[in-house]
Amino acid sequence: MWFFYAFLAAFSWATADLFSKKLMNERGMDEYITLWARFAFAVPLLGAFLLVRGIPSVVLSFWWTVLIWLPGDLIASLLYIKAVKGYPLSLVVPLLSTAPLFMILTSIVILGEYPSYGGLLGVFLVTMGAYTLNLHMREEGILAPLKALYQVKGARYAIIAAFIFSVDTAIGKIALQASNPAFFSFFYSLAMALGFLPVLFVTSGRPLRLGRDWRFGAVGFLFAMGVFAFLKAIGVANIAYVSGVGRLSMVIAVLYGRFFFGEAHLRQRLAGSLIILVGVFLILWRG
Repeated sequence: MWFFYAFLAAFSWATADLFSKKLMNERGMDEYITLWARFAFAVPLLGAFLLVRGIPSVVLSFWWTVLIWLPGDLIASLLYIKAVKGYPLSLVVPLLSTAPLFMILTSIVILGEYPSYGGLLGVFLVTMGAYTLNLHMREEGILAPLKALYQVKGARYAIIAAFIFSVDTAIGKIALQASNPAFFSFFYSLAMALGFLPVLFVTSGRPLRLGRDWRFGAVGFLFAMGVFAFLKAIGVANIAYVSGVGRLSMVIAVLYGRFFFGEAHLRQRLAGSLIILVGVFLILWRG
């Protein structure tokens, strides 16, 4: 049963990205409205889930960690949605999934924790998977696929976002331990929605258009559904296994990119995503 919930989370998050890209590319919605809607429309659903589970007592450490991770997640989320808007889903989503690679690096620097041999193999596979994503550029030189990761703005945005998320994940664990998953998910969405609200009015100037397309609500519903399914899965299974299955979202995103936006290089993007998936699983399981 846990595999079903983990896969549902992957499907929900990938489909939320699909609708987000369609809103921005086909309806001309800007990335600020689209990103805000993801969190704002998720708040009522996650709030209902919290009421069912019960509101926990929250210790002081939860609140000070919010002041640390909130600015980083605001920046990382904005970088990610900009990448989704202007660049292929089949490139951006797999690159965001490299966050566990940076988690290993930050663990070495911050905590002095070194990876196992399985974790190092995972790092190698993630790197090779990222290389494979741009394999069509190898005729320009053997390092050209890797150079493209910083030459293409969307790839840079996704990688920087992955790095910030990896750091904030470690901080978020403290907040999670100081509350519970249901409260953390609800408060995270609420804080992100409120955090983006000033940006929304300054940059967009047209929030009333939110009600004109059902896909805004769908994005929020799918994001909340993904969170709910993920929490259900980690409640009955090892979080490393659940997180590994959750990364199937990148494979789904590659297929979406091909069938809904006509993105090129399907085979190499699928191959690269699967290699990254195996590498991420090794990092989470054996790292």
